[in-house]
Amino acid sequence: MQFRFYANMRTIVGQKAFEVVDADGDKTLRNILNILIGKFPAVHPYLFNSSLDLLPDVPIFVNGRNPRLEEIGLDIPLGPDDIISMFSPISSGKINVEVLR
Repeated sequence: MQFRFYANMRTIVGQKAFEVVDADGDKTLRNILNILIGKFPAVHPYLFNSSLDLLPDVPIFVNGRNPRLEEIGLDIPLGPDDIISMFSPISSGKINVEVLR
């Protein structure tokens, strides 16, 4: 699976993409995010609050879909061909187009 970074997230991480090849155990979005933080510790405060919950204003998508709309949220299972896209946090005007559909 692959992370793709956009806008400020790309600057924080220092690259456009990151291929996850060492994903042991459960391959859920939550666990894969932990691998990302292990590889790029600087991204941690941009993703998680002090309770280790994903910040609500961080746009993250799995294969173009918002995992927060799934019943299991960040515990969504991931496969080897999945693409996780991460954008800069939204500072205002939060709206989720998928919810409106």
